[in-house]
Amino acid sequence: MGEMRGSEDYRHYLRGTYAFRAALEPALDDAGWQVERLLDNLRADLADLGEPVPTAAPAPALHDFAAKAAALYVLEGSALGARLIARRAAALGFDERHGARHLAQQTAAPTRWPAFLDWLEQSAAPPEPATAAARQVFQTALLAYGVEAGV
Repeated sequence: MGEMRGSEDYRHYLRGTYAFRAALEPALDDAGWQVERLLDNLRADLADLGEPVPTAAPAPALHDFAAKAAALYVLEGSALGARLIARRAAALGFDERHGARHLAQQTAAPTRWPAFLDWLEQSAAPPEPATAAARQVFQTALLAYGVEAGV
């Protein structure tokens, strides 16, 4: 994520987050865990800032349970970082009513992460394919945020 020095950094984050989640959320309907859907609030946040809705990043292949579990791990884990980003966004004047609705939604239920980890442990997703899929999901994030790097 890096340092958020001003509203342009936040706008970049917002555009990337939308592109990333738009690539993943629709593919996780049948994953066995209810993904926290942020796209509606992200669209509202983008509109608050006068930003167009970005195109979804190219979606990774999420054809089996292990791949979907890996994608869910990344999305659910992002709520932990969202707490820090929410504080940075608040310092820029964005909150649950303007520009940071998705962050308010994402950080509203701190018990989701431990509940997700319990679900994941009980699911017994095979670790090797899940690890490979997680790398693909992180590559999707890099593309969505416009970062040139390999994972």
